[in-house]
Amino acid sequence: MMEPKQLTVRRWSELSSKPLSEESVRALHLPARKYRVSVNRYSPGADIAGGMRAGTCYVLAGHCQIEFGTQVAQLAAGDVAEFPADSFRVVVSREAGCVVVFAWELPEEFAR
Repeated sequence: MMEPKQLTVRRWSELSSKPLSEESVRALHLPARKYRVSVNRYSPGADIAGGMRAGTCYVLAGHCQIEFGTQVAQLAAGDVAEFPADSFRVVVSREAGCVVVFAWELPEEFAR
């Protein structure tokens, strides 16, 4: 049985020499039909929870705390987090909002 994927955090600079932007993130996830890439702008103090398939989160601006299951990460602009499929929660500080891009590989039937 495979172990569940752990939450891992890296810096954008380890992945690309380009400035971090929605466009540069989309350029990593090609062909476009194979991925869903969505930009989320969270206001200060936001607290959002739900369920999510495994994917990658890129923090474009600000900082936030993200929880996936029992794993917690403090993320700041320039951080890239790979996360497992699990329940999630995003908590944004009251001082400033944050902008994140989530990218998921779509299941085969959607990618045709």
